[in-house]
Amino acid sequence: MSTRRWLRMSWWNALLVVAVLCGGVTLALLDRWGSAGILLLVALFTGASAVYARSGRASDVTRLNAAEYADERDRAAATRGFAAVGVVALLLSLAVLVTGQVLLEPGSAMRVVLWLQFIGLVVAWGVANVVALRRS
Repeated sequence: MSTRRWLRMSWWNALLVVAVLCGGVTLALLDRWGSAGILLLVALFTGASAVYARSGRASDVTRLNAAEYADERDRAAATRGFAAVGVVALLLSLAVLVTGQVLLEPGSAMRVVLWLQFIGLVVAWGVANVVALRRS
């Protein structure tokens, strides 16, 4: 029995659900019940959406939003969508970086985290572009 059949969702969605569940459990163990509850609901919704998207009754938009692609047309549309998300993520990360540098104390470890997040996104963007060009 293949993993895809057993899970009823793509490996990517299974990994995403597990990661969000781990985050929710970690927050629950730290008594952050509100945030834990939100993450657990996100994991449930993500898993249910992925299973429904693969059911054959889902619309094109539902399949794309759940990252459960049926064909090359879905994959091409998702590629364009992820490119737009990448640009937005870079801009938001830059805004959070600048805001953090202004509002946080100079010795705060969070300032380093914000820099690492932004630099990580910039590096990921560059690597993704190189990989995309080599595949085309």
